[in-house]
Amino acid sequence: MAAPRFFHSPLPLVGEVTLSEAEARHASNVLRLTVGAPAVLFDGQGGEAQGLITAVDKRCVAIEIIARSDSNRELPLPLEMLVALPKGDRQKTLVDGLVQLGVTRLTPLVCQRGVAQPTAAALERLERSVVESSKQCGRNQLMCISPPLTIAQVLQSSAMQSTTLSLVAHPYGPSKTLFGVASRISLQTTTARMAIGPEGGFSDAEISQWLEAGWLFVELGPRILRVEMAALQLAAWWACTAGQLSC
Repeated sequence: MAAPRFFHSPLPLVGEVTLSEAEARHASNVLRLTVGAPAVLFDGQGGEAQGLITAVDKRCVAIEIIARSDSNRELPLPLEMLVALPKGDRQKTLVDGLVQLGVTRLTPLVCQRGVAQPTAAALERLERSVVESSKQCGRNQLMCISPPLTIAQVLQSSAMQSTTLSLVAHPYGPSKTLFGVASRISLQTTTARMAIGPEGGFSDAEISQWLEAGWLFVELGPRILRVEMAALQLAAWWACTAGQLSC
């Protein structure tokens, strides 16, 4: 069985670290770890270390670093997902899946038909979910949660570049298949960004904004997917595609 992972930042090269109260509760109350048990520490910036637990209390757990084991488990080509957040627990499902698939950045989209507002409290919950998912899947780099943006703000802050693949999931109207998009990706492609609208879809005005900015529209099959499922399908496709492009 793999040693449990705990988030600690910054992570020193050597020495002993004391876990945060939340991580300590997880180690002592949930996992019931004892002194001498192996553990893995990661800092969310690519750092990782093997360690042994040296002290255990309900609110305080200390871990001695034995050896660094820094490992890069990121996508070879970064991916930003721009998503109109779904409601409730579906946000956790979205974040958990995107972290596991290696997505670099999640930017909440503010849309006319959005059903969940990306408030400060909501963003904090998303960030906590990022840490939890990273602990589970072995990822050492935390997926970034960006401040929410409108489509206009997205387009103003990121001009079209020939090295960036920019896609919009759009089940209504003319769209390309992912197979068709893959055939257009060049060896010069270095990054990707993909937009997912709210449950009611983008408005006509929003569709016009994407089109005028030159983003490609893609369809994801004959069925209408939930927001989080559409995002996960695109992320999984890019994880496979990026791996082939980087070979």
